[in-house]
Amino acid sequence: MTIDYKIEESDYLTHQLFIVSKSDRIRRKTQRSKILIPLIYVALGLFFLWQDNSSLTILFIILGLLWYFIYPLWEQRYYINHYKGFIKENYKGNFGRTITLEWNNEYFLAKYKGCESKVLTSELEDICEIPTSIFVRLKGGQSFILPKDKITDFENVKTSLKALAEHLKINYNLDENWEWK
Repeated sequence: MTIDYKIEESDYLTHQLFIVSKSDRIRRKTQRSKILIPLIYVALGLFFLWQDNSSLTILFIILGLLWYFIYPLWEQRYYINHYKGFIKENYKGNFGRTITLEWNNEYFLAKYKGCESKVLTSELEDICEIPTSIFVRLKGGQSFILPKDKITDFENVKTSLKALAEHLKINYNLDENWEWK
């Protein structure tokens, strides 16, 4: 099957945020920061309660609660801004260029910017579908990004990729409710 489409900055951002959301290391870091810091503030508040300093007790308990509720919102924006900068720096020449992607049971062939890249299907790790895109992930960590709204005849593409996943005995992950949070 062969398709032509254009990829934009938002497609790269969605891909990066999806990868981050599935990373166990990042998930552990987020949970640690969300819980450990407020516990330290509350512990300091309890220490000042023991010292009979109620104003510092209230201050540290309020800081702990604020951290617990505001940190996830700050972290969400932090990752968006971080990856926007990364994408602008590393992929700015790729925005709006037409990509031709061809695949069969043996290989993927990508053509863009006067370059060709051929990857054997044995290098595919899995295929992930989210509400806006499909990511064909390779064992080395790279991915082919297929934005649903920029691909004509998307249902045939999806059917072809599902058949390829079945042929290769790799997972076709459907995450219809994924969103960056």
